Amino acid sequence: MPPHLPSSPRLHALVPCAGAGTRAGAGVAKQYVELAGRPLVAHTLAALIEVRRLDTILVVVAPDDDAAAIASGDGRDPRLHVARCGGSTRAASVRAGLAELARRGAATIDWVLVHDAARCLVRASWIDALIDACRDDPVGGLLAIPAADTLKREAHGRVEATLSRERVWQAQTPQMFRLGTLVEALDRAGADVTDEASAIEAAGAAPKLVPGSPENLKVTHPGDFALAAALLGARRA
Repeated sequence: MPPHLPSSPRLHALVPCAGAGTRAGAGVAKQYVELAGRPLVAHTLAALIEVRRLDTILVVVAPDDDAAAIASGDGRDPRLHVARCGGSTRAASVRAGLAELARRGAATIDWVLVHDAARCLVRASWIDALIDACRDDPVGGLLAIPAADTLKREAHGRVEATLSRERVWQAQTPQMFRLGTLVEALDRAGADVTDEASAIEAAGAAPKLVPGSPENLKVTHPGDFALAAALLGARRA
């Protein structure tokens, strides 16, 4: 094996954090809204830092992001880095983050765990479960939960059809794939793909579904902040 390649694949976390979060209605990017005394993204990063198997935790922010110092935390963990290379879409930010990881020495065979900054309730144990389930998998996979609610398709503000929820899962993050594979899949899928698993699927592979938790919600709408704060408070209690 060439000397510049690791003897075994390493693990890197990539946190796209360049979005404006307009649906949250908070006046500032939702990842920087204070939640339980800390910026939302700080809770996300605290969980990732607990996962000792991660070699790198890279937060991708917008080039003009004045809050990058918040995202980088207090600097106590040398694995945590901020890259000002975020794009206008999630896929663009992830793609730029992958290039930055490669620039920092990550190999194409390394695993990358992409995690939403706004999933601030993730637990280190769930991330470890994803790693355990996917590290020897030929494709990789993602945390997800089976759909529990009845699903409706909308047209002009009214129900057009009721959809079967049989074998339907709700995708969460982290989503874990090899760096080289993910780069190729994203380049092929384009900037509008909404998650990494979709790009991998479009490339003809089938990501593994790893059971997550309903608690791993993505803070998106104004009411989600109160729910996330209540869950964080319950954990502390």
